[in-house]
Amino acid sequence: MIVQAYCPYCGSMIGQVTVDLEMPERRVVSGGFYMALDGIDGVGKTTQIRLLVEYLEGRGFEVVRVREPYLEEIKRIIHSHDLDPDVEAYLFAADRIVLQKEVIMPALEAGKIVVGDRSPYSSLVWQVVMGVPEEVVLALNRAIRYPDLTVVLDTPVEIALERLMRRGGSVTRYENPELMEKARARFLEVAEKYELPVIDASRPVEEVQKEIRELLNRALESKG
Repeated sequence: MIVQAYCPYCGSMIGQVTVDLEMPERRVVSGGFYMALDGIDGVGKTTQIRLLVEYLEGRGFEVVRVREPYLEEIKRIIHSHDLDPDVEAYLFAADRIVLQKEVIMPALEAGKIVVGDRSPYSSLVWQVVMGVPEEVVLALNRAIRYPDLTVVLDTPVEIALERLMRRGGSVTRYENPELMEKARARFLEVAEKYELPVIDASRPVEEVQKEIRELLNRALESKG
């Protein structure tokens, strides 16, 4: 790893050094089935997850639903402070590690299905569009179990914003139209790079849910 040092007064780089770090191991189980829905705010993740959980429970599966960020303390810090992008990347990674250790890994070990609202790919979108290098985000999430299936819900930003307005409540800094446009484009890049299925979420809820279920059923069958 190359560590760079910067002058605190003028901001110019004053040197760099290569550091060989031994990173601690983390337990990542392989059992169960972990899926997530991702995309910008307003694409309908919450509604689709609710319907999907009802569908799976109706088929007799034990389902655990999770949402990122997980810790209330992390949520408060993120939404109460004007944080640098790298600090956000560290906080989201720390939150994800706790979520996986406390909830996701035990559920998967028990053979349950975990359904996530957002995924590690969210950090590869939001933190990268804010200026954090992709390799840094990947390093921070190096021992995270990625979902067996991540579905990206996509819709034009104007439709997403209309939905958010109807939802009411406070607006976060992530719901800035310009930032959302960048994030939407980045989600599509990430989906292509990591071969994630993309669903047009501007269509009726029932059509979107039908396509999500088809993707899930195929993934469950292939995993046995």
